Amino acid sequence: MGYLMIGGEPVQDMGPTYKTWEETGWDATFEGCVQATQCGPGQGAYAADAKNKGLRRYALRPSLRRVKDVKHPPMDAVQKSIKKFVLHHDGLDSSRLCWHVLHNERGLSCHFLIDNDGTIHQTLDLAYMGFHAAKYNIDSIGVEFCNRGDYRKDPDFYKKRGLTRTTKLCKINDHTIEAWDYTPQQYAAMIELAAVLVRHLPELPLEYPTEPGSSKPLWGTLGPVDAVGDSFPAMDFRGYIAHYHLTRRKWDPGPFDFKVFIDKLRGQRSFPLWMPGMVKVGERPLIPSDPSPDVAAKKIIDETAKYTQHNEAQAGGGFFPVGPWGATRLWHGGIHLPADKDSPVHAPFAGRVVAARTDASSTIGSTNFVLLRHDLNIGKPIRFFSLYMHLANEAAGDTAPKWLGAKIKRELDGTRSVWGYDHPVEAGEVIGHVGVVGPDDLSAAQVHFEIFSRDELFRGDPEWQMVDGAAGFRFCDVEEINSLIDNDKDGRLSRAELLEFYAGGEVTDDLRKLVTYHVSEWTDEPSWSEELAKSWLDFRKRSKAKIQTNDADDEDLDIGALVADQLDPFIWWTEPVAAALGLPKDGTVYHYHPMRFIEKINLRLLDRGGQVIDPSAAQLVDTTKITDDGHGDNMFEEAIEKKIDDLHLTIEDLEKGWDGDRPAPPGGGTTPAPGGTP
Repeated sequence: MGYLMIGGEPVQDMGPTYKTWEETGWDATFEGCVQATQCGPGQGAYAADAKNKGLRRYALRPSLRRVKDVKHPPMDAVQKSIKKFVLHHDGLDSSRLCWHVLHNERGLSCHFLIDNDGTIHQTLDLAYMGFHAAKYNIDSIGVEFCNRGDYRKDPDFYKKRGLTRTTKLCKINDHTIEAWDYTPQQYAAMIELAAVLVRHLPELPLEYPTEPGSSKPLWGTLGPVDAVGDSFPAMDFRGYIAHYHLTRRKWDPGPFDFKVFIDKLRGQRSFPLWMPGMVKVGERPLIPSDPSPDVAAKKIIDETAKYTQHNEAQAGGGFFPVGPWGATRLWHGGIHLPADKDSPVHAPFAGRVVAARTDASSTIGSTNFVLLRHDLNIGKPIRFFSLYMHLANEAAGDTAPKWLGAKIKRELDGTRSVWGYDHPVEAGEVIGHVGVVGPDDLSAAQVHFEIFSRDELFRGDPEWQMVDGAAGFRFCDVEEINSLIDNDKDGRLSRAELLEFYAGGEVTDDLRKLVTYHVSEWTDEPSWSEELAKSWLDFRKRSKAKIQTNDADDEDLDIGALVADQLDPFIWWTEPVAAALGLPKDGTVYHYHPMRFIEKINLRLLDRGGQVIDPSAAQLVDTTKITDDGHGDNMFEEAIEKKIDDLHLTIEDLEKGWDGDRPAPPGGGTTPAPGGTP
C-alpha cells in the first residue's frame, strides 16, 4: 500500500512506512464522516462541531476541472498545477487524532500527515485541492506534522503520553517561541518525501522564502500583506513554504529549518568541470566554503577567476560575448572551457535536465549537449538555463549520468535528434563528460558552457548591465563591445584581434558584467546562410566567400559548405523544441558570462544563515496576536477541548479554506457566513 498517488495512479513505491487511504481508511474524498460513531450528536454527515457543514473536504484543482476523467487527470496537467508545498503542525499527539479533527471535526483536509515515528499518511490524491491553506490551496499540497507546538503551553505534554521530544527556539514574525522540535524520524520522512516529489513535480522547486533583497531564510510572513495579514506575493511563490509565510495569523511549522532541509536535497554547488590535470575521480569540483563568510567570499572569487582566466588565455576562441571564430562579429552566448577528454561535467546548481542530444557528431566534432533548467531564490525567485555543448557520447554504465536512464523521455525534434526530459539533478551531480570539437588545428577537448534566461533577471542591479543586441540578429552591432576588440577599426573582429584582446589580459569586469540580449546561436532561424551572406562587413558578396581563418592565410570557403559542416549540425533550438521547453520561439534570450554568474550567485547564497535568538525572550505563544483559532498550531485546544461556533460555511467557502472564526458583529449575535444563515 506504500505507493505515492498522483492523478489516480501509483507513481512510486514508498516502502512500508508510507500509508495511503486504502490501508488506513483515512480518505479525504469520503463525503461526510468516515465513521458515524465519530460524528457526534446526530450521527449525520458531519460532526456537531464541524466547521464544514457540506459533504466535501476537498475540490478538484481549477486548472483540472475541464479534464474528461477527473479521477485520472493527465499527469502533465497535474504536474503543472502544483507549485507550493505548505508545511503545518497539528498541535496533537498522533496523526490518527489529526485525521479525526481534520475530517470529522473541521471538514478540512491535508495531503500528507507525518506521525511521531516518521510514518507518512497520504489522505488525498495530489491532483485534488485540499482545504488546508485558505486561498493558497489552489496550487499547493500540504503536510501536517504531528507536533504539539508551543512547549510552554503544556511542558509535560509528551511526558504524560510516554513520548520523548526536545525543544527548540524559533522567532517568527518577531515572536520568540520555545517550541517542541520534530523527531529525527519526522525530519527523515520529510526528506524522503521531498526527494521523491522532486522527480514527479517539476514545477515544485527546491526553494523556500527568503528575506527581501537577500538570500537569508525568511522567518515571517511574505510581505506585503492585506488587511487581515495574508501575504500577497505568496500567491506567486513556487517551492516549500511555511503556514506563517502565508499569513501573520499562524506560526506553524515553528522551528522547522527550511535552509537545512532544502540544502540536504540540493546537493553541493560546484564548478561545471575540473581544470585540466586536476580531475579527482569520484569527487566534485565544489564551490569553496568557510565558516567565515568573508573568507568564503574571497575563496569563491579567487577560484572562479581561475576558470575565467583559463578560458581567456587557453581556449583559443569561444569567448563571451562575441566571436567563436575569427573575421566575424558573431554573438557568442557562452565560453569554451578546455578540459581533459572524457572528464566529468557537473551541474553547478540543482535543477532539471530538460533536453539533451547524445551519440551525435559532425565533421568538426561533438554536437552532443545537455540543457538544465534552474530555479533559485536569491531574495527573489529566478529561473535560468545552463547549456553544456560538445559532450562525449554516453553509454550505459557506472559512469553514465543518471538522467540517461530516465524512464520517461520524449522526442522534441526528430530531425535534430533532440530529446526532452524532466529529470532532477542535484548540485554537483555528473551530467555528462567532456567531448572533442573544433576544425583542424583548433580541435580540442572542451565544453561550451552557457547560461541564459528568458526573462531579464537583474534589472536595475548595478552588478549587471544589459545591452540590447537583438536588432543585429546573429551579429553584434553594439559599438561599446566591438570598439574594445577591433584594433584596426575595419569593422571586423579577426581571430588575431580576439586572441590579442582576451589572451592579452585586456578584458575587464565591465565586459563580463554585460547581459547581452540577442538570438541564440543554436536556433535554426534566422537562416545562417542568409545571415552570413548578407553581412558584407565579414563576408565578400559572392557565392564563394573568403574568410580569414588565421593571421596569415585566407582560404576559399563556400558559405553553404561552412554552414553545413560547422553550424547546422549544432542547431537544436527549433520551434517544436522551444514550444516544449517554454523558450521563446525566436530564440532571443538574455545571456550572462557563465563564470561571473556562478561567482555572483554563490556570493548571494552566502547570506543564507540560521537564527540568533535570546532564550530569555521566549514566551508563551499569544494566540490572540499571532494566530487565530483555525486549524494548525492550536488545533488540539480549539477543536477537542472547546465547543466551537457553527458558521454554516458553504462548500464554496471551504474551497478557499477555513481561516478561523469571524469576530462577532457590533451589538453581539452570530456572524452569518457568506451565502448562509446566522
